[in-house]
Amino acid sequence: MNTKKIIRNVILVLAILILLVILLINIGDIKSIWRVVTDANGWYILLAIGILLLYAIMYQASLMILTKYSYKEIKLVDNYAISGSEFFFNSITPFSSGGQPFQAYALKRKKMSLSASTSNLLINFIAYQICLNAIAVTFLILYYGRVREEISSYIWFLIVGFVINIIVMVGLLLIGLSKKCGRLFLKLFDVICKIKPLRKLQDRRETVENYINNMQNAFKEIAKSIKIWVIILITKIISFALYYSIPFVILYALGIRISFSELPYVMALTAFTLTIAIWVPTPGASGGVEAAFHLLFSPVVEGLGYTDVKNYTLAIMLLWRLLTYYLLMLYGFLLYLIFEKRDKMVDNSLGLVESDVAE
Repeated sequence: MNTKKIIRNVILVLAILILLVILLINIGDIKSIWRVVTDANGWYILLAIGILLLYAIMYQASLMILTKYSYKEIKLVDNYAISGSEFFFNSITPFSSGGQPFQAYALKRKKMSLSASTSNLLINFIAYQICLNAIAVTFLILYYGRVREEISSYIWFLIVGFVINIIVMVGLLLIGLSKKCGRLFLKLFDVICKIKPLRKLQDRRETVENYINNMQNAFKEIAKSIKIWVIILITKIISFALYYSIPFVILYALGIRISFSELPYVMALTAFTLTIAIWVPTPGASGGVEAAFHLLFSPVVEGLGYTDVKNYTLAIMLLWRLLTYYLLMLYGFLLYLIFEKRDKMVDNSLGLVESDVAE
């Protein structure tokens, strides 16, 4: 892997964190925010961290199951480290685009065939998209009226996010299920490449064609193992439920006693936050996520009778972001280091064996 590029991306993430702190200082009272955060109940913070770790394990489970199913030789530690490294590489790349390429590289290092690893990664991504959109659409049906009333004119940001997500999911399904749609997409790509500023994309035509072929092969694999597919969908749904519930625990950590009947609504707002900001072209959608969270959760804090709405909401957002983005990124980085260390140990042992044979 390109170590210099990784370092550059990490520096960019840290710079964004500094900008976030500066922004908090400018739009809120940093002393009030700090007071709210430092008064947080430590037990609830530990509970939030525990839920986050459960989320990570359940999120990783789908790819681990797929990998073990098609490549039984892989060891549990390697499987766990490779699946979890996604949190790090997705966090430091725009549009969360770095996780899958690294995982394909890592699985190849473990002697898994490129076609099998690519197929598994695509199946995992398709499951992610289906569950993400199914849960989001369900929440939208249940709470659209309430959210529209609370954020009024900003509802269009939410609708645009939903439309983009649905288009991506439907496009993937059509390309994967229909060879005609795959060929049509390639023709559309060729037309786009004729546009003067986009002609360089023609160099990637073979890559796009291979991706389409891999997508269609992935759907064939799904048809062969429906039981595995169902298990994967269940793990994804559970992981989303865990992730979306974390802000509810943070509210309690900060002494905001919201009714348990509001848990589904808080989960819905978390889903909407990611829907609005998912296409912001910064690592971790930074900037967009924070703005969307503040927009959606301010009415909740205000509705509970708090007068210092801005600072309380910023404190909730800060804690939530530190846990679900920066802590999760650190978790993925540690697993990446474990993979690299184990991989070097294998290389060294192979080198010793080769030298013995040579002698």
